[in-house]
Amino acid sequence: MYGWADSTAIEVLCHTEQCVVCGDLADGFHYGVRSCRGCNAFFRRAVTFGMQFSCRRGGRCPVDKNARCACRACRLAKCFAVGMDKKAVQPKREGTNGNGIQSQDNSFDQNDSELENRRTSPYFDSVQLTSPESTYSINHSIYAQLTDYTPLRSPSPPPECPFLLRLCYEFSEVKRRRKCMLCKSLEEILTEDCSIRDPATAEDFTVVFQTQMILMFEWVEKLPEFKMIHDPLDKTKLLRAFALRYMLLDNVYHTYELGYNDRLVFVNNNYIIPGQPSSNFNSCEVVNEMEICALMFGAPMQTLVSELVSIIHGRNITIGEIMTVRRLMLWNPGSIGLSSNAQAIASQASNNAMKELQQYLEQEGIEQSEQRLEFLLLYIPALTKHTKTMYEIVRLIPSFGKMSEWNSFMDDVLRGV
Repeated sequence: MYGWADSTAIEVLCHTEQCVVCGDLADGFHYGVRSCRGCNAFFRRAVTFGMQFSCRRGGRCPVDKNARCACRACRLAKCFAVGMDKKAVQPKREGTNGNGIQSQDNSFDQNDSELENRRTSPYFDSVQLTSPESTYSINHSIYAQLTDYTPLRSPSPPPECPFLLRLCYEFSEVKRRRKCMLCKSLEEILTEDCSIRDPATAEDFTVVFQTQMILMFEWVEKLPEFKMIHDPLDKTKLLRAFALRYMLLDNVYHTYELGYNDRLVFVNNNYIIPGQPSSNFNSCEVVNEMEICALMFGAPMQTLVSELVSIIHGRNITIGEIMTVRRLMLWNPGSIGLSSNAQAIASQASNNAMKELQQYLEQEGIEQSEQRLEFLLLYIPALTKHTKTMYEIVRLIPSFGKMSEWNSFMDDVLRGV
């Protein structure tokens, strides 16, 4: 009935989610991020051998599964940008063969190199090998700019920091990674321009939501109560109910941070203004395209903007309050058939979230805490209501002939909404 209910959420994710570096199919976590075997091997070799690369195009090369090998400098810089940890690369192991002679473990040199060499276009960049002991560098200012603008890790919270405050600390790092994952080139990553881009199309739902799905899983896996749930079926039900709520809240809060109150701005900075369709929909004759256009730019979106975006404009909503709304939406999914054990954990987790928010508001010296709590509790049902609008939109996306289909994992999640 549930397709992947007999597997854990993380196992399914590893088999269906995208590499955050190039967008190819990821096969698991490597050096701190979800990545494919190719990018994993590339990063490991580059760090292990202290490789130096230079870009001939000023750091503007696209890094995706169709062109990831075109420029190694830009590819490696993006590896760092999305959070790959150089320190997690293990030094080459040494062993002995049957004659007692030391030999290096070169399994990744042979196997992974073959994987990469089939796709590499070496004439796009120059490579220099240095000794393994040398400091890793890229022969271009890209890496220096990248580390200046996008630090590899956000400042760590104090060890005794409350859990809610820890989530707030991590949110800035998540936003940085989100930007890196959505950008198509290093030039986009390095720019500090936060201006909106273009009117959104249906394709933005696919691109943005698949990125947000990765970040949602990473966030949920950090919650101690989620780790206490051992039944994969319970986790599956929770995630199904939570997925679009998380995504909607993320885009609404991004709109709030940019200061807009008349539109919904996606986290890739494309936007929807009710009543102003994208030019891609101006001459639609196909029924499904007309329906999705009506949902995206008509009365349903106007109501969504009014009840979710405009209402919080100028209210000085804090990150702590948004993190609490996230937690409350996860732990209050409605009647979805959770086991008694999962229900008890969810109830306690919800209570903990409210208590921690009260403490957070007091510690931050924020006045009128009771009124703020009341507003948030009324805001959550509105989010849940408009999640249905989002679902009505995304359920039509696979019918677009000009768009790639949603993978089976995403489709399975949406069927549970």
